[in-house]
Amino acid sequence: MNIQEFQDKLKEIQTFAMQNGKQVQAELVENFFGKEGMDRDKLQKVYDFLEIQGITVHGYEKEKMQAGNQEERHQEEGAETAVQQIPLTPEEEEYLEEYLETFGNTEGFDREQLFQELRQGADVKEQILKSYQKELVQIAKELHSGEIFFGDLLQEGNMGLLMALERAAEQEEIHTWLVNEIRSTIRLFLEEQNQQKKEDDILVEKVRNLEARVKELTEDEDVKYSVEELAVFLDMDVEEMESVLRLTGDDK
Repeated sequence: MNIQEFQDKLKEIQTFAMQNGKQVQAELVENFFGKEGMDRDKLQKVYDFLEIQGITVHGYEKEKMQAGNQEERHQEEGAETAVQQIPLTPEEEEYLEEYLETFGNTEGFDREQLFQELRQGADVKEQILKSYQKELVQIAKELHSGEIFFGDLLQEGNMGLLMALERAAEQEEIHTWLVNEIRSTIRLFLEEQNQQKKEDDILVEKVRNLEARVKELTEDEDVKYSVEELAVFLDMDVEEMESVLRLTGDDK
């Protein structure tokens, strides 16, 4: 299947899914593309593309994994999960050491007393923040995949903890609430970063494919195409075509 055929099929399945309430069955997608001998990597890119377009693919394996993750989020904080942690790099270890030093002593706090004072309106958020650094670091280590700098996870976890403290006094189980909010905030950050990476990867591949097609059209020096003509031939907006030409160095 050449690039044009692949793009046509991608457009067809996207149109079908949009007409079907932005949803499609994974079996249909695989039958649609699988007959052409596509490997799993290429099929994965199709799923990534559909996901970015806001289309739900039912029966997709990743969906099952995400369902499992959702279930984990609602487990009690005390439940132990076997997690193979990714070792921190020397740079991350150094950052963690400096990070903990900024908080000073994070032990010896009477949390129940602090929770009681919080419910009474006392300003004890800073003490509670310090007392949860051990849990925050542990959660960040559990979720650390090595793809994102560990310090970024700590910062996101702290943001989640700070925001959770604003509503903690309303909660029946403050400890469980805070721990879950730390975990949820870091998870959301990781999901957003992974989604951005997928979008970037798809954009890079799109630019590469378009670069090849543009070169095919422009390699004959006797035939000159305007940006508008290239946009029509390649089914793109003029502005998008200009951006691609700038990226490929063919805008001169």
